Amino acid sequence: MKEVLRLLEAERETERQFVAQAGSEQDFPRGWTAALLMAHIASWRNRLRDSLIQASRGQPVSGPPADIDAFNAVELASSAQISLEEAAARAHRLLADLIDLWATLGDRPFKWFTANTTGEALIRNSYVHPRRHLVEHYLERGDQSRGSEIREETLAELHRVDAPQSVIDLLL
Repeated sequence: MKEVLRLLEAERETERQFVAQAGSEQDFPRGWTAALLMAHIASWRNRLRDSLIQASRGQPVSGPPADIDAFNAVELASSAQISLEEAAARAHRLLADLIDLWATLGDRPFKWFTANTTGEALIRNSYVHPRRHLVEHYLERGDQSRGSEIREETLAELHRVDAPQSVIDLLL
């Protein structure tokens, strides 16, 4: 995949803007808080980072958990009291780690869900996955225009970089 770094940098800016706006957001009766959303993103980045490190060392890769719902439930319960600032800082730090790993590893074979390369895994994990949750976050709060804007922007970028259909399908 081309332009992995540019997409990850764009995501960093999108998350920075989201966190700045979400700091004054009212609690909402449905969905995750902004802090839980950022903690969730961080937990999946951590999981991918660990797998990429294993791959770089020639070790067996632990990969995604077998039971995603159970993994998410444990991670969300452990993050219940995390602040937005702490969750955002962790997600940002882990994105920086993933960018550093990308610089070291480059695009090479790597299996992560439907991804077949490190580039696809990074885009899936740290570009599409967070944006899918941001879309849900805005839609749950009644901001149809912002949710649709992020979704359409993301789809356009994925098509522009010739992302595989398996990555694009995550947003559909």
